[in-house]
Amino acid sequence: MIIQNNLLLEIKNYCKKNPFEETCGFIVESDDDLIFMPIKNKHLDKKNYFLISPKDYLEIKNKYKIKYFFHSHLSNPFFSDLDIMYQKYYNINMLMYNIDSDEMIERKCN
Repeated sequence: MIIQNNLLLEIKNYCKKNPFEETCGFIVESDDDLIFMPIKNKHLDKKNYFLISPKDYLEIKNKYKIKYFFHSHLSNPFFSDLDIMYQKYYNINMLMYNIDSDEMIERKCN
């Protein structure tokens, strides 16, 4: 799937508004368009982790087709073991934006 540059820019700008904490959200499909839906990070340690409430997840899942789960890293350029565990559990493609290196990294489900 090709994610349009304007959508990637929207995600980057959202992350840069919160440069000292991990941000998260979804890329969903609605009427054949991809939309970025930011979600509030509910983790107590937002600098190092993210947490999406089950309620937020179910609301998004029931309204849209989720194409990617998204989150940012402040400096780590790799998906963490926890990220990979979430991906396997939810069977969802992931997109991660590294704020330090200004790189967007994709990880598809196998």
